[in-house]
Amino acid sequence: MLLITGLFICVFSVFGISNGTQLAEAAERQSSYRLKVAATRGTIYDCRMLPITGEAESYVAAISPSVEAAAALSENLPAERFSAIYPSLQKGVPFAIRLDERIEAQGILLFPAPYRYSDQSLACHTIGYLDGSGEGVAGIEKAFNDVLTENQGKVSIQYVVDALNRPLGGDEGRVTDTSYLGKSGVVLTLDKRIQQIAEEVAEKHLDQAAVLVAEIPSCKLRAVVSLPGFDPANVAEALQGENSPLMNRAFSAYNVGSVFKLVSAAAALESGIPPNYSYVCEGEIEVDGSMFHCYNEEAHGQETMSTAIAHSCNTYFINLMQQVPEEKFLKMAEAFGFGSSCELAPGLFSVKGTLPSLRTLSARKALANFSFGQGELTATPLQITAMINTIASGGTYTQPQLWEGTVDAGLQYTRRNTGGFTRQIISEETAGYLKQFMKESVETGTSRRAKPAHAGAGAKTATAQTGRETDGVEEVQSWFAGFYPYENPQYVITVFAEGGTGGGTTCGPVFKEIADEIYEKIGI
Repeated sequence: MLLITGLFICVFSVFGISNGTQLAEAAERQSSYRLKVAATRGTIYDCRMLPITGEAESYVAAISPSVEAAAALSENLPAERFSAIYPSLQKGVPFAIRLDERIEAQGILLFPAPYRYSDQSLACHTIGYLDGSGEGVAGIEKAFNDVLTENQGKVSIQYVVDALNRPLGGDEGRVTDTSYLGKSGVVLTLDKRIQQIAEEVAEKHLDQAAVLVAEIPSCKLRAVVSLPGFDPANVAEALQGENSPLMNRAFSAYNVGSVFKLVSAAAALESGIPPNYSYVCEGEIEVDGSMFHCYNEEAHGQETMSTAIAHSCNTYFINLMQQVPEEKFLKMAEAFGFGSSCELAPGLFSVKGTLPSLRTLSARKALANFSFGQGELTATPLQITAMINTIASGGTYTQPQLWEGTVDAGLQYTRRNTGGFTRQIISEETAGYLKQFMKESVETGTSRRAKPAHAGAGAKTATAQTGRETDGVEEVQSWFAGFYPYENPQYVITVFAEGGTGGGTTCGPVFKEIADEIYEKIGI
């Protein structure tokens, strides 16, 4: 107690200005001092105009040193923190500190100043992060850095001070507050409700993975998840983290596998091959001296296009695509967006992935690999999402979208995203067949573990070979992609995982749980 009393006496000796001669001298030397209290970067919103950034409640306190302010800070701050600001109190010069709770006293002015990011921040890979100077260096923060910086709101206080920048007696300062300008910013297509669902489900089941949810037919991305995540307020820690936490797996390219059989089927149907085209699977097929197998070398027997999708029969599609010109097959893949990058926001591109060349496909073994999604083919979860959206939309490809526009401080649009291009790439009839095949996969095939509790779905699994081994076991990449519900589809849900035991077992339950959560919490 004596120590605290002595402290306040010491502080008071600094705060107090003697009357008479000292006051006159101080008045002669008076000038102004501007304290920069806070700067509020423009806000990033979801599609319902709910803020994704700047949600965590916090304050910035402008401290005009006084005995009352010192007492209030001493009572409410941890001793270590109070000790850190004590030298500033001694100097008597106004300063600003961040507070998580309100502290009110003479000489303390509080201003709302939410943290940019919080422990519960959503979509960290999509939003991105800032450098030490507050500039965006990744994600939307980088893509719209100019917009978010130009629309900064600021709070400052101008004091009348003496030669030592100490406020003259009684001066509480003149506040300039344009923090409301920080409400302007960027509106994304993400829906916080769906993003929250997707993140929680993915984190429960997966480690290194990606999940996307897109609205049909607009292909607006309502959720983009990449695991592992990171804390955008502590990027330094992520730089040292295992499994590349800063990497956005949703927009990165991987081996594809059997989900690509939907493109093979589309090329065959568009070439005039009927859906009841039949082939007897014996579990393996020889192509130019090399043997290609179905999973576990299982012989599926007689297959049609529908059952071959449901059973994910490799040999059927190897045989089928020998009936389709290589050029037409490759062009179909290109029409679905494979081999092309997608600009999701100004300067924010997805990886384009890889396609084999026409010359490569002239070799029968390369064509065989391509027929069931292997070989030189790689693609992003985003590209798979666009492919499923095309099928569910009746054959119209729509470029995926991530942002709606920019808004002013009154949340009125100043610029709108006119949307990506659309093009009819397969007939409605072909798309209808593919939807039926995917439904069969959910009802009786490899996708059956992921059948939602309500309304049905269409989907396709994949377990892609990588050619890499760990402890003698080949590493695989698991996929599950589909649309929900089956009738009048509203959402594409794509789940990708590095490793796992297979698309149906590793990723299928994630698809099902997300679909069920959307049904229960949002409705369809």
